[in-house]
Amino acid sequence: MTHYSTRIEGNPLSFEQVSQVVKAKRDHSRIRAEEEVRNYWDALSFLNAARKLKYPINEAFIKRLHAIIERKGVGRKTVASSYRGPTLPGTLFAVYDAETRQPDYIPPEWVDVPQLMSDLVNWINKEEELPIPLKAAISAYQLLTIHPFDDGNGRTSRALASYILSVDGYNLRGFNSMEEYYFADLSGYYKNIQMGLPVLYYEGRNDPPSLSPWIEYFCRIMAYAFQQVASSAQKNSKSLLNPMISKLEPKEIVLLRLLLQSGGLVKPKDIASVFQVTNRTATNWTKEWLKKGLLKPASGDKRVTSYTIGDSYVDIGLTDLGYLELSEFVTPLS
Repeated sequence: MTHYSTRIEGNPLSFEQVSQVVKAKRDHSRIRAEEEVRNYWDALSFLNAARKLKYPINEAFIKRLHAIIERKGVGRKTVASSYRGPTLPGTLFAVYDAETRQPDYIPPEWVDVPQLMSDLVNWINKEEELPIPLKAAISAYQLLTIHPFDDGNGRTSRALASYILSVDGYNLRGFNSMEEYYFADLSGYYKNIQMGLPVLYYEGRNDPPSLSPWIEYFCRIMAYAFQQVASSAQKNSKSLLNPMISKLEPKEIVLLRLLLQSGGLVKPKDIASVFQVTNRTATNWTKEWLKKGLLKPASGDKRVTSYTIGDSYVDIGLTDLGYLELSEFVTPLS
């Protein structure tokens, strides 16, 4: 997140260089690019602590987050940022195109920023009906649109969205980031967050007809990031499994788990109860599992009424199946 969020804003450091910076001790010899990535790393660390302490999102919180992102100099105490003030006469505060130097976006006047930020924070805290991803998307858009600070608005808006997601259960825990996908699609990122709206805030951005293009883009990127984590987790979990376990179907793993939790003995009705199927279906499954060696009769050979773990699987434990403790999915049998 540190690498890609700062890279979006033009930071030239590579992934390896960013890694070196965040591991090294702060010193006065650092260049601005190094300070920028270290600050963002510190901001993410602050958000992680804030999540655990359940910090509420208010204006003071956002100002403190921005102050960490924009901190300049080593050893200075972080003081909450202030919203931007008036510009010098004849100077237009705007977001400029890097090549043409023409305004891409002219934010609201500085005198309107405090009220707009107050409205945004009140909305974040009162909105309870929208799904969290939509709430995070709208919050990021609105903060970036208000552009409350002289600099660092993009990084602050992305960090705020991540915080909103993480406190409500959408926490990638550092295994992937949406910023990586934004950077890989910078033109799409800017196109969707601008949505073809007028350059001047007061000509339509203050009351856009729809935020659907940005929200859909945000959720699509979020889905990619989460799918990547899920895919990696699945791939790595399989590589760590006992080879015998990796060949089993999901329901067969549940069967072994059931056997381990029930003391190694089950009846067809127990299997039917766990999988929510009929006793007849459960009995048919046991025939397949007997052939496969997952089960063996525990009550005679002709009329089998109970089963135990097959000889090839007697050394398998819950940890081999990927479980550290019992869960509510399979209730231990009495």
